[in-house]
Amino acid sequence: MKQFKGIAENIETPILGLVTRNPLSLSRGNSVLVTEETSLLSRGFVGLITKGCGKKKSSFPQAKVSGEVLDKLEDGDCVLIGKDGIITVVWEKRAPMNPLLLTEMCDCRCLMCPQPPKAHDRTLTETSKHILNLVKIHINQTICLTGGEPTLLKEDFFDILGLIKKKHPKSTVMLLTNGKSFANFEFTKRFVSLRPKDFLTCVSMHSDVDEVHDRIVGVKNSFYKTAMGLQNLARFREKIEIRIVVSRINAHRLESIATFIQRNFPFIIHCTFMGMEITGLACDNYETVWIDPHEYRDELSRAIRVLSRADMNVSIYNLPLCLVEPKSWSFARKSISGWKNDYLPVCEGCAVKEDCCGIFTTSGLHQSPYISPQ
Repeated sequence: MKQFKGIAENIETPILGLVTRNPLSLSRGNSVLVTEETSLLSRGFVGLITKGCGKKKSSFPQAKVSGEVLDKLEDGDCVLIGKDGIITVVWEKRAPMNPLLLTEMCDCRCLMCPQPPKAHDRTLTETSKHILNLVKIHINQTICLTGGEPTLLKEDFFDILGLIKKKHPKSTVMLLTNGKSFANFEFTKRFVSLRPKDFLTCVSMHSDVDEVHDRIVGVKNSFYKTAMGLQNLARFREKIEIRIVVSRINAHRLESIATFIQRNFPFIIHCTFMGMEITGLACDNYETVWIDPHEYRDELSRAIRVLSRADMNVSIYNLPLCLVEPKSWSFARKSISGWKNDYLPVCEGCAVKEDCCGIFTTSGLHQSPYISPQ
C-alpha cells in the first residue's frame, strides 16, 4: 500500500476516512479534507492533510505533508493516518485490485513469505470492516482478502464475507489462502453459504511431493490438508486458483507439479507460477530460497506447456519478460501491485516494456543480472 510520511498534529488515535478536496462536503464525518491551508470550513472532518509549509498552529487533527504528496492523493481514496503522521492509502479509487489485510497470524511459516506471521491484531480486522463500510467499489475493481491466513479469523472472517455480500453484492472478491481450513468440510460448507457471489479462492501449493511442500511452508501435514481443502471446495463447484511460488527448493519440479495439478485438480479455473518477492522471510532465507528465474526458464516453459495442452488456464506472475522464454510470453501477466512495481534503468527503451510486469521495488537490490531490454 502507498505510504507517505507526514508530521502529525493533534492526532490521538488513528484516523480513517475518504479523501476529499471539497470543504463543503456533506460527509465530513467520514472524510479527510486535503487542503493547502486550514480554515473555518475545515471543521467537522475526521482529519486533515495539509501542506507542511505553514507555521501557524491549529487545533484540527492533521498530518502536514509536502505539496507533492497532496498531488498524489485522489478524491475517493481511503486513507489511514497514524499517530506518527504516516499516511497509508488503504484503498485506491482507481486501482483494479485493493488488498484488505485482515490478519498477520498464520498456521504456516513459509520460507519465502514476504509478510512474516505475527500475533493477531484485532485492529486490522476492524479497520477492514470500516473500509468496506466507507468505500464505493466500482464494477471493474477487485477486493483481495489477504493475510496472514484470513480463514483463521473464523467468525470475523465470516462477518467480513457477510459485510461484502450486503454492502457490495456485485463486487469481485478474491481470497489468498493456504487452503488448510477448507479441509474441514463444515467450515467449507459455511463459507460457501456466506461468501459473495463473484468469488475466487486462490490456494498456495508449492510442490507435488508432500515433504517438499511441507518443508517450504514450515508445517508438517500441510500438503494433505491443502489437497483436502481443494477437494472440498471442488465439491461445491467453487472457483479455485492454485498459486505456486517458485524457489530454489521446487524450481526443478515445475513440470512435475504441473502434471500433478493437471491430473488431480482438473477442476481449477486458473493456475499461476509466481516469481518471488525478496522481502520478509525470503530475505532471512535468501540462500535457501533464491534462484535466478533465468535458471528455471526452460522448466517453467515445460510446466506451462503441460497445463496449456490440457486446456487449463495458466499464467506467469511477477517475472519480467526478459527472464521468461519468448514462447511463454503470452502467458506472462502484469501482476505486481502498482505501489510495489517499477522498472530498472536498463529497461528504458525496451520494446516490450508496456507488456512487462517489471520488478518488485520491495526486493531492493535482489534483482537478476539477466534483466535486459528486448
